[in-house]
Amino acid sequence: MSGAGELRRLRDVVAGDMAGADVAHDLGHLDRVAGLSARLAVREGLDGFVAAVAAYVHDHHRAAEARLGRVVAPAEVRDDARDALRRGGVAEQLWDPVLDAVEATGRYSFSEAASAPTADRIAACLHDADMLDAMGATGIARAFAYGGAIGEPLWDPATGVATGGYRSGPTGSVVAHFHEKLLRLRGELRTAAGREMGERRHAALEEFLRRFREEWVDAHGDSDGAPPRV
Repeated sequence: MSGAGELRRLRDVVAGDMAGADVAHDLGHLDRVAGLSARLAVREGLDGFVAAVAAYVHDHHRAAEARLGRVVAPAEVRDDARDALRRGGVAEQLWDPVLDAVEATGRYSFSEAASAPTADRIAACLHDADMLDAMGATGIARAFAYGGAIGEPLWDPATGVATGGYRSGPTGSVVAHFHEKLLRLRGELRTAAGREMGERRHAALEEFLRRFREEWVDAHGDSDGAPPRV
């Protein structure tokens, strides 16, 4: 496992690259995902440094989306991410394993089995770290920060919760986003260590939603228009 100094250099490079990303995919998000990815990788018997490096370049497509105004797949910005690794001083032999892992998370079809390729197993850790950062107290904070940035209401009874699950783009309200996406993340975790952390974070989401609903009823006098129970 390589040193923290190398990771700091990469972080400094990525900070500039991600300057145009939205508030939910900022440098703080990358820091948290890098730490979680490394921890999960070590728990899974993998190289935590490689997992952290992958985390720092896993959202380059988000910066491209902000520039282009459309959905961008990680594979489309492989050259951008590779250049970040080069400028960050990451050893060249790690570039393809890191980039393969990042792109595997975009496919959502990788295997986390012990017999799977290392890139797939690193991808499983990165995937879970990204999901975990959208759960728990951190996920709650991110959801409302992003919702505030794009002008979403806390909860809108008129739009309620969309049927059919999550769709990319703005939702009717921040609380609707919890029901449409965040509560489903626990079932998408791929590693044993990720699922263990996910139980605690999922419980925090449910507790928040119970309290929000109670306070909505307190304010409005009845449960008409209140968010769904969890």
